[in-house]
Amino acid sequence: MAAASLAFTAGSVLMLALGVYLNRQGEMTVGTVLTLFRFSQQVSDPLWQVAEQLSEFQKAAAGTRRAARLLATESTIADGRAGDLPPGPLTLDLDEVSFGYGTAQPVLHAIDLHLAPGTSLGIVGRTGSGKSSIGRLALRLWDPEVGKVRLGGKDLRDVRFEDLRRRTAVVTQEVEIFRASLRDNLTLFGAIDASDDDLRAALDDVGLDVWWRNLPRGIDSDLHGPDDLSAGEAQLLAFARVLLSDPGLVVLDEASSRLDPGTEQRLKAATTRLLEGRTAVIIAHRLATLDDVDEILVLDHGHIIEHGSRAELATDPTSRFAELAQASLAAGGTR
Repeated sequence: MAAASLAFTAGSVLMLALGVYLNRQGEMTVGTVLTLFRFSQQVSDPLWQVAEQLSEFQKAAAGTRRAARLLATESTIADGRAGDLPPGPLTLDLDEVSFGYGTAQPVLHAIDLHLAPGTSLGIVGRTGSGKSSIGRLALRLWDPEVGKVRLGGKDLRDVRFEDLRRRTAVVTQEVEIFRASLRDNLTLFGAIDASDDDLRAALDDVGLDVWWRNLPRGIDSDLHGPDDLSAGEAQLLAFARVLLSDPGLVVLDEASSRLDPGTEQRLKAATTRLLEGRTAVIIAHRLATLDDVDEILVLDHGHIIEHGSRAELATDPTSRFAELAQASLAAGGTR
């Protein structure tokens, strides 16, 4: 593009310089010079458009090559061959799990954890302590290097991907909003089987009833990407997706870290509805999001330093969780 721009500019300058010279020699009028200059522009404009399209073509070709390389990449995680996971809320067990993303520096060290069906667990700790790694292992985005991760009593290495994705769900800070209808955004283009009544009920349950009813075509209204929703509305839409898929395990990874306190309270009510009858792992920086969880797990440099009932840890002044809660209050007034 830079070369084409330089060539077209140089051509225009040369045309004007020649016209001025011929005009001073009396061989060409000013009108003729302007006519020739305008004619040169009409010739160069289509060529300029071709140059722009060539640049876009080069970008598309580069993107196609990158996509081809991605599609050709073979996953190191093999699909399991075991039967389906049991219905209802699922147990989650990490048996002496160590993990380090394939590096020589583990981020989790001998994690031993049992989460009963229907139990909600809040995981806290400093940045880099391994909180998100536990969520990724529970969803089998990675396999542990040492130990086992079991879901519903089954080693995740033996569970089929199709069943695992159907029975688990995750909500993160970043929610993908597609340029498609609200219906397609909720069902992920038909991947989730749900009736219109199911879609409306899910939106109502997470507190989006007023929002979707004000859309021009209801659940068939088109969304034009994330700009059509606030950060809080996008998170609530992700919660509605989870309700529709009805998983046995839900992982919430920093789902409210970017929200203002008012929106966070609205999201808290939706979280309570979302976690009813499900096993949940909630990873959070704001301790207020863990007010209603059953258990707390405190991590430090990949080690479990505290695990127990939230009610007991919160009232024990010697516990690390109570210490973190006090520090959070002193820092900003939000637990």
